[in-house]
Amino acid sequence: MYNNARFIAQTITSVLTQTFPDFELLIYDDHSTDLSFDIAASFTDPRIKLYRNSGNLGPEGNWNKAISQVRGRYVKLVCGDDILFPQCLEKQLAAFQDPLNRGVSLVSSQRTIIDPEGKTLIKKVNFVNGGRKGLVEVTRKMIRMGTNIIGEPVCGLYPAELIAKTTGYSATVPYTIDLDFWLQMLKHGDLYVIDEPLCAFRISDLSWSSRIGELRYKQFLEFMEQAATDERHQVTDLDLFIGKINCAIQSMTSLMGFKLFATSSSQLPIHTFPSQH
Repeated sequence: MYNNARFIAQTITSVLTQTFPDFELLIYDDHSTDLSFDIAASFTDPRIKLYRNSGNLGPEGNWNKAISQVRGRYVKLVCGDDILFPQCLEKQLAAFQDPLNRGVSLVSSQRTIIDPEGKTLIKKVNFVNGGRKGLVEVTRKMIRMGTNIIGEPVCGLYPAELIAKTTGYSATVPYTIDLDFWLQMLKHGDLYVIDEPLCAFRISDLSWSSRIGELRYKQFLEFMEQAATDERHQVTDLDLFIGKINCAIQSMTSLMGFKLFATSSSQLPIHTFPSQH
């Protein structure tokens, strides 16, 4: 979390109220300048471990620090304004434990898009159908559609043992920091998609994704070109051609949506949370 005082209590509560209770919640405050740390510290659940960086590391540094100290078998990265629905962990773990899914390295779900007040803007974002998908299928479809078909970090669950086989989260292309990591995971197994929303991704004028929204087109193109250089992805020139067109459309739509949202939400009140939960 970083300056998530407005949302962090709701985010933490959504994790603590999971129907699957056997987990450890590691909270990494990236040297917030608001009350984020104090709000997080007010929770007394023994499953929580709270850390505060001595300086601001940025998303890349903080995310990599967060996944470097996990002890559990599986890992989910949740940003400080996102929400897990109650059965998220239970259903994603069940997918990993299904014998038919042996060889899966990433379980993702659909997600709901919400506004700062928690109001649903899009009930279900569905760019890919449920079931098992291979690296080539996922990469080519992602490039052709010109957008993130797997989901933000909150959507995914992956085995902790695979972290050491990756280079971690890289913000070389900030907009696609999650996609780069997903593709690293998919080099070690397949993707399994649960075709229902199990989490909510929040859009607000405070979110990192909204701040880099205007760079979306350029950065996604850079991601596409990088992915195409890896022969394992089997990306064709036609994939890239179609992807560039769709990426332009997606970027224009996203930018218009962010600007419209920012205008309509500029007068929304800031909520405060009690010090005890």
